[in-house]
Amino acid sequence: MHYKLEDIPLLSYYPDGAGLMRSVKAGEMQIGDVWAHIPIDYTDAYAAFEDGVCPYTHYGYVISGRIRVRYLDGDEEVIEAGSAYHLTPGHILSYDEPSHHVEFNYDAEIIEQTRRLMPEGTLDEEQSPAGPESD
Repeated sequence: MHYKLEDIPLLSYYPDGAGLMRSVKAGEMQIGDVWAHIPIDYTDAYAAFEDGVCPYTHYGYVISGRIRVRYLDGDEEVIEAGSAYHLTPGHILSYDEPSHHVEFNYDAEIIEQTRRLMPEGTLDEEQSPAGPESD
């Protein structure tokens, strides 16, 4: 099965049009299309998680922009456009500039993470996947 990114249903959106995530379940994974329309730092958002970091694994590819990743052990890396990535649990993300990436996440983890990080921006199953047209 294949998906055009624009046909993937909207899973969540960031408040005030800051970005959005489209995601579709594919086996045990979710295929996500993620947009950050402005710089975003998740440090405060992850404060409610144990150790103040994301406890989930992510795989992806940066299409445009860049993602800054800080790890619990103090290491930091910047993932530029054109790069594939694997993020292990224990990280904090930030977008230094508007960015677009495709991400592959374990289904149960991304649903839980989205509900915890964006409770006001998470769509319920009954809601239309059309959502806010920010992209």
